[in-house]
Amino acid sequence: MTTHRLCSIHEIEEETSKEFMVPDDSQGQSVFAVKKDGVISVFANTCPHLGIPLNIQPDGFLDMEKNFVICSTHGALFKLDDGECVHGPCLGKNLTPISYEIIGEDLFVSKGL
Repeated sequence: MTTHRLCSIHEIEEETSKEFMVPDDSQGQSVFAVKKDGVISVFANTCPHLGIPLNIQPDGFLDMEKNFVICSTHGALFKLDDGECVHGPCLGKNLTPISYEIIGEDLFVSKGL
């Protein structure tokens, strides 16, 4: 499996999120990365409740306090480290984590997730 460079790790600022399109066999898959306390997590941009994108604005995945990923459709809250839903209609379900690798200062994921 080949890899796809998302960005430099420095392009994701502390307590922010950033969306990326990863090429696959069709139109590509939307994924997003979040950084909190220097730790990066990457997830598929799909709500486990409705299967729709989480964000309504580009790169807008975090709640106002920047402690959770929030679904813009129904307000579900997901933990930043493992994507577990802690509030909302998909309580107990998880966002789909995306395996990544940091090579040098660049963030990579596998193509064809």
